[in-house]
Amino acid sequence: MVAASAEFQPRPNTAILSPFSRYKNQSVKIDRHNLRILQALQTNARISNLNLSEQIGLSESACLARVKRLTGERYIREFLAEVNLDKVRHAEFYVNVALKRQDARTSESFRRTINDIPQIVSCVKMSGEFDYMLHFVCPDAADFNRVSEQLLADEEAAISRMTSHLVIEKTKPFTGYPLELLFRD
Repeated sequence: MVAASAEFQPRPNTAILSPFSRYKNQSVKIDRHNLRILQALQTNARISNLNLSEQIGLSESACLARVKRLTGERYIREFLAEVNLDKVRHAEFYVNVALKRQDARTSESFRRTINDIPQIVSCVKMSGEFDYMLHFVCPDAADFNRVSEQLLADEEAAISRMTSHLVIEKTKPFTGYPLELLFRD
């Protein structure tokens, strides 16, 4: 693989392919093997291909080919490590946000603003009384207060109202999506 540098310039009209790109245009059918692969990987992305193939009941090469196809088709978006926040000082907040105006320019400006704030770890657009829900992870409540006040004062964010909710306890942490239900015909 060629490292990116100022010296390396691809030829015009030449694509630089990812290792999974040859699988991109192959339609993946979510059969019982692919479903079991997705279930296993969403609970343990570090499982070896050998252990995964044994768990699924496929040969190692067939299992690896399926994982590559699922990745190439973006059924698997990323392999991430979940950091245990209980090991570090932190405060988590969920924040409902209503914007001043309901138009594309305001929404885009709001999105650009929040993308520059590292304490906002996720955002979803919602229907109902509020437009967005933000998930903050901060070192403490004082940092959350400082960041949220700056966000409210930022004219580019165009926020009319915010309500915040401190997470006291995670009573059901995320353990994966209900894939059997989501892929049911």
